[in-house]
Amino acid sequence: MTALNAELSFSLDLVRECATIAMHYWRGGAKVLALREKPLGGGPITKADTEINDKIVKALHDRFPDDGVLAEESADDGRWRRPSRCWYVDPIDGTREFARGRTGWTIQVGLCIDGDPVLGVVFEPAAGHLSWGLRTETQTVARHQRPDNQEQDLTLREPDPESLVLIGGRLYPLSRQHAIRRALGISSDRASSVGSVGVRLATVARGEADVYVQAPGHTKMWDTCAPAALVLAAGGLVTDLQGKPLDYRAASVTHPSGVVASPRPLHAEILRRVAPLAARWL
Repeated sequence: MTALNAELSFSLDLVRECATIAMHYWRGGAKVLALREKPLGGGPITKADTEINDKIVKALHDRFPDDGVLAEESADDGRWRRPSRCWYVDPIDGTREFARGRTGWTIQVGLCIDGDPVLGVVFEPAAGHLSWGLRTETQTVARHQRPDNQEQDLTLREPDPESLVLIGGRLYPLSRQHAIRRALGISSDRASSVGSVGVRLATVARGEADVYVQAPGHTKMWDTCAPAALVLAAGGLVTDLQGKPLDYRAASVTHPSGVVASPRPLHAEILRRVAPLAARWL
């Protein structure tokens, strides 16, 4: 495996450029955003999603023409499956948050080699967090630029199974997040929610939460690749509810068995606690 420093530098520059575009739309209001729903319940989309998606995809194809690219707002022709290297792009992860003027959204670019997330850049422009991770045979990088522009290592929390901090999806009345919180033994005051999967995983990578558990549903490869690389580079684990690594070469782009992210020493205990839920849902 090559050092991937050029890929990381390119991704950081590209995501920073796209953040400027995103913030223009984010500040512009409803008319500028042109929010609409995708067909067949595909979720919300704005002009920012499509413009940034096209910019990132073109840049990756131009710079790395032999690599595959899978992006949320591009047609899936299956060609991304052929190369050993594949980029996963989410131009705006957390579009509803973005369209409502909230800060819980990201721009994400991740790279898998042979299905392993080895590089990830996750930018939360409105919140001011920029995180990146890199894992090769010769180096590991896990860094975070804070809102005050100071840089520091991504550092997972010191795990304590009896005082876990959970981050997850929106806690609407029938959300499975309620069952997850109870299974983990976490009180409501130690559980937070945000719409973006990237923010959830990045929050674990920064050590602001212990654990993220996602029930089986609609989480896609482009949602998880880049932020999973952060958690892995910081020394954590990211698996499905059965403890298997997330499969980025699968027939479906959806993760069918959920997502679990936590510090490595904590992971087996998290899986044990949610096992009854996994057995029911899977």
